[in-house]
Amino acid sequence: MGRGGQKVAADEDLSSNPAYAPFCGEHFDAMEFASHSLSTSSTTAQAKTIQLQEGIKALHERIRQEVERRQDDLLQQAESLREAQSFMQGINLSVDSLQAAMRRVRAEVMQPYTSIRMQTSQLHNLHTTADTLRHVLHRLKLLSRLKAQMASSQDKAGSQEPAKAAKLLSDITAVGQEIDLSGLNVVEADEEYLQNASYQVHVQAKAALRAGMETLSQAEVGSALQIYFNLNELPQAVTELVESSVSQVERQLTSALDARRLTSAGAAAGGFLGGPGGRGSPAPGTAGSTAKLAEILWQNLSKALDTLHGAAVAVWHLQRVLAKKRDPLSHVLFSDSLQAASCPSPLSRFWELATGALQNAFADAAAVGRAGLVRELLTAQYPRLARIFEDTLAKLLQDTEVKGAEAVLTEDETEAVVAAVAPFQQAYLGTCLMRMSDAATSAFPGGNRSLPTSAELQKFIGRMHEELKGVGASTRLAAQVAACVGKALRVLAEKAEYMAATGPDVRQVGGACTSAQLRNITLCCQLNEVHRSLVSLLPRLPAHAAAAIKAPLEAVQSVAVEAVMPLFRAAVDAAEQAVLRMHSHDFGAASAPSVAGASPYMADLTRHIALCRVEYLSKFSPPPSSSTASFGGALTERMAGRILLFFMRHASLLRPLSQAGKLQLAKDIAELEAAVAENLLPLEAVGAPHRALRAFRALLFAPTPALADSLLLPALPRSTVLHHLYSRAPPALQSPHSRSGFSPAQYSMWLDQHSMEEALKFIRTALEACAPAARDQPGFDDVYPLMLKLCSP
Repeated sequence: MGRGGQKVAADEDLSSNPAYAPFCGEHFDAMEFASHSLSTSSTTAQAKTIQLQEGIKALHERIRQEVERRQDDLLQQAESLREAQSFMQGINLSVDSLQAAMRRVRAEVMQPYTSIRMQTSQLHNLHTTADTLRHVLHRLKLLSRLKAQMASSQDKAGSQEPAKAAKLLSDITAVGQEIDLSGLNVVEADEEYLQNASYQVHVQAKAALRAGMETLSQAEVGSALQIYFNLNELPQAVTELVESSVSQVERQLTSALDARRLTSAGAAAGGFLGGPGGRGSPAPGTAGSTAKLAEILWQNLSKALDTLHGAAVAVWHLQRVLAKKRDPLSHVLFSDSLQAASCPSPLSRFWELATGALQNAFADAAAVGRAGLVRELLTAQYPRLARIFEDTLAKLLQDTEVKGAEAVLTEDETEAVVAAVAPFQQAYLGTCLMRMSDAATSAFPGGNRSLPTSAELQKFIGRMHEELKGVGASTRLAAQVAACVGKALRVLAEKAEYMAATGPDVRQVGGACTSAQLRNITLCCQLNEVHRSLVSLLPRLPAHAAAAIKAPLEAVQSVAVEAVMPLFRAAVDAAEQAVLRMHSHDFGAASAPSVAGASPYMADLTRHIALCRVEYLSKFSPPPSSSTASFGGALTERMAGRILLFFMRHASLLRPLSQAGKLQLAKDIAELEAAVAENLLPLEAVGAPHRALRAFRALLFAPTPALADSLLLPALPRSTVLHHLYSRAPPALQSPHSRSGFSPAQYSMWLDQHSMEEALKFIRTALEACAPAARDQPGFDDVYPLMLKLCSP
């Protein structure tokens, strides 16, 4: 510390002086400071001591100055401390007085408190004793009434007696639950009697419930349930009853599907070589023994399902009673009591357990390596198994069909029950599909192989009929087998499609039937026979089964039609080419027509139609006719209709058309009708096209003014009528195809590719465009308004 620090100003802050900084720290150590000062300073210890003494003197001086400066404040603070000390002494005296008073009060109150505490304990003990005595007395009264009730129930068989006893037993149990009466001699003395009484009541309840379930008596079941309700055991009793019913079904079913029991039963019944009671060895491979075992199996299964039926009806009856019965005292509905106890309805619980039992039993029977004989019998004769199940369910629904009552089982539960035999169903359907697919592949192997013989075809058809008829009694299985039949038919259609001949030979007409055409005709007839035989079976099948076969049959029909379609297209094309040659004949000549024969084009057309009959249509079996529906007949009908309509279309395009031309055209129409009727189909079988042709022939000779209200117009296409009216119109009113530069063949193709609305619009456009030029020509006013009207939508 330098000499500048010896004189410190009065207003100097010593805390900011660096010389005093080391002494202001919280962890100041004098020894450490002295050691550090001596080791780092060049001055002697004496000099350091002098510096410290000077600093202390400066601090003393500063403290003296500070005391003098703050003397008034210090004196005032001292006076405040004296007053505070005096006040604290007063408080201490008050506290001492209060403590003394409290001690006196405590001494005075303790004696009454002790007395009250003792009396309270006595009162509690008295109350507990009185309550115990009250419960004991109440229990003794109830016990006395119970003894009287039990004695009375032995003397008379009243349905209400066990219920009353059950109520008394429940009340006695409730008394014991309200207060602990254990250890009382008077209570323990009656325990054995109560146990015996409870046992008797339970026995009576079980007997009454069993009798009521067997006879389906609502009164008996209701009385038994009332006993359990009074015992507060209704949920447990219902659950045990349902589980007991299912256990009985499960035992019957397991026994019926046990292969060892089945073999033993077969031996006892003479199903083995030793005969009844003999010592012969089993011969399960023989047909007789297998049939005998199968019959035993079906008898056992029928008994098991009869047990299922009886159990389900009983549980359904139980649920009906629960839904109706109310407690006469509390008016609580028994079904509500079950719901309050979170107990499922008896029927839902029954079917849940029964479905599980059925699934487990049949899964074990279907397991590979176990119950081999049973598995084979159930798989091979699965339709019978399905029929037994469906008959059981149908009988169950019929026997429980009561108005207002809940159904014995839902659709989901029905599906679950039927699904229990799913392993055998899948195995049977797989075998069924394999049999039918093999039959289809054997009959129609595909490729360029020979077509099936009549025997092979009938074998395939017989297989389809056999599979469908075998399941006809089961609606559900019939639909599933029908789906397999549909798959087999699709296999057949695919194979048959590859067997159809292709190439230019199938489209040649005008000569003898080629081998390719004959192959396709034969293939079409064979597929037609398959289609016809199954279609005849559809009305006798369930709706779902028939629907499953419909689309595959359409696929077979499509393949059959496509096989011969090139032949019919070629025949129709040749007929159309003959019809088109009418446009080279002059129908506008004024000379009278020749009556010796038809027009040359018509002679060609009739020869072509006759050739089609002899060379192609006659090869179909059966030949196309109106009496027998067939693919060939349908195609022939379409062919005949197309020829008639095509002829009528081009006959309407003839222009000019004189009276002689109309007569010649009418003769040609007669020749065409005769050719179609003799070689294709009867005209009435052709239908609408023939009626239109007859109307067109009448239209040729109908006067124009009478056409506006003529009955001929509805029978004819409007485009045909419009085209014919052009032959009566002035030449300036050009035909639509002539105005557009179309040939009759091109215009006919255009009409085939466009709708009637588009054709009418096309004709109207041409009509309005040519109207100004033809307005002043003769005949315009007769036909133009009518044509314009016919062009309107």
